[in-house]
Amino acid sequence: MGKKSKKKVRLQQATPIRPPIIPTPWVPYLILAVIILLFSFIRIRLASFPLERDEGEYAYLGQLILNGIPPYQLAYNLKFPGIYAVYALIMAIFGQTAEGIRYGMLLFNTGSLFFIFFIMKRLFSSLSALAATAVASILFSSPNLLGQAAHATHFVTFFMLVGVWLLLEAIDKRRWLVFFLSGVMMGLSLLMKQSAIFFSFFGSMFLVACLWLRKEKRWAGLLVPLIPYGLGVAIPLLLTLLIMYLCGVFDKFWFWTFIYPKVYSDRVPISLTWTSFIINFKPILYSYPAVWILSTLGVISLFLYRGKMSERLFLGLLLIFSFLSTIPGIYFRPHYFIPTAPAVGMLAGFFLEFLDQRIGHAFRPLRWALSLTTTVLVIHILIGNKTFYFQGDPDQLCHILYSDNNFTEAVPVAKFLQANSGADDRIFVFGSEPEIYFYAKRKSATSYIYMYDLAFSHPYKQRMQKDLINEVEKSKPKFIVTVSSPLSWLDQPGELDDLFAWLNAYTRQNKYIPVGLVNYKFPEPSEILWGKDFLAAKPSSPNDMVILQRQQ
Repeated sequence: MGKKSKKKVRLQQATPIRPPIIPTPWVPYLILAVIILLFSFIRIRLASFPLERDEGEYAYLGQLILNGIPPYQLAYNLKFPGIYAVYALIMAIFGQTAEGIRYGMLLFNTGSLFFIFFIMKRLFSSLSALAATAVASILFSSPNLLGQAAHATHFVTFFMLVGVWLLLEAIDKRRWLVFFLSGVMMGLSLLMKQSAIFFSFFGSMFLVACLWLRKEKRWAGLLVPLIPYGLGVAIPLLLTLLIMYLCGVFDKFWFWTFIYPKVYSDRVPISLTWTSFIINFKPILYSYPAVWILSTLGVISLFLYRGKMSERLFLGLLLIFSFLSTIPGIYFRPHYFIPTAPAVGMLAGFFLEFLDQRIGHAFRPLRWALSLTTTVLVIHILIGNKTFYFQGDPDQLCHILYSDNNFTEAVPVAKFLQANSGADDRIFVFGSEPEIYFYAKRKSATSYIYMYDLAFSHPYKQRMQKDLINEVEKSKPKFIVTVSSPLSWLDQPGELDDLFAWLNAYTRQNKYIPVGLVNYKFPEPSEILWGKDFLAAKPSSPNDMVILQRQQ
């Protein structure tokens, strides 16, 4: 026994002990506060950024919820209703404005950054945690990921990170309630957007892998913790099904969120997957090359790191499942990559941890160089995007970032509609611009707030077009806004001929007259004309909007 004890002591003495890079315990939290404050300044400065159409959809349905109208009753879309409920909560607290929505998003984003920091600090060190947080904050607010908009992916990310934190806690302490709560957070993430199901799979796979690495070889020991976790994932969805049934909209909810998404996803052929990914990801890749280089080096470091297999497995699986969450639909729109920001940031921070592990204890100046390099990288990215982050007017930035869209122009159009209509009047936007309904605080004359679903060939197209026509004719909208922007339609040739023919006949028979015109211009501001000015003008842009009013 004595010899073994001496040998163990000698081995322990031979292992180098790395002092922390940041010796004072409160300094990392001070740096974290600086990161959060800088990120918050950017968010608050851009708070008045006009809503884009996805935000308009969430805001309009959230507005209906606040008026006691459940989702899928007066407006249809493919997403689960969790995002509408979150918007309703945010607007109940901060007000039904673009600024109020952005302040709510800031709280969720700040929460995401806190959890990124504490997850990485728990697994590695303060240095890696700060680097991960800084990189993630840049990606969260990146114009190339449309990060200024309150997309569902921001909320997916928040609930996922809370679930991951709870899962790590549950694995360490084997508390069944914490396993359950972790699953609940993953289930809430799923309610924000269906693609978040991959994070639920990530949690279950990581949980089993950790138990296996801890020498749990019995099937019961491996699978029993999955029961409270899986139950937690299922509970939010089961409660949603019950609520939709009690609200009397279950059939519509089921069709739009379970049946129709498969039809909509078939719009892009699988053969175009790689092309679609390259087209959409290339601008993101070129925007922050240093970030992608660091995160790629982090991936390589996973195979060289001298540490727990569970830590490497965590980062590897998180990256894989984060990427998988971007694939459904094969659209790869920029904001689809927001849930990958935590994994990318954590891998960048992990690379610094790896360098510190291999070299830092032998070459102390390198450890300070790592911190300095990270700081310089962040400052360089901020300066490179200073116009967007610190200087540009939000309206002008929106006009440039979303060229060929009418998001900036939707604000004055909606104000006109609100000022010239009563609270019970309906309006009809012949295009995919639900933000106009939200701004105007007026209900749509049809439940089809997007025209995309009526603009391509599928088994339900004819039925949908007939439903739209019947709803509009029954509602008799006071105003009709026609939107010409191709991005508001994405139509296939010939698919809308009947609908346009109907609209022309309907507006003529019911004596709708033009009262306003938006002549879209770029890069200069668009021209918005009313009354006498409008009568003397003609549409001069393929992206114009015309406002028609029904005569009494």
